[in-house]
Amino acid sequence: MEKYTQNQLRSIAGECQEFEHIINAMGYGYSLLNISAKDFSRRCTDCTNWLGGSCTIFQNEISQWK
Repeated sequence: MEKYTQNQLRSIAGECQEFEHIINAMGYGYSLLNISAKDFSRRCTDCTNWLGGSCTIFQNEISQWK
């Protein structure tokens, strides 16, 4: 069972100003990996700042869901 819902992960990432997708950070670009812009969804777990859920922005935001 997941600790956080996909809705939570998408919602928080969707509003996060510090979100950087791990694919983008590695320099591959989205088109190289066949990720369509319309299929792409931001999730905290795909962010370079995620660090297993210890991201301070995520922790501050998720506390508001409880």
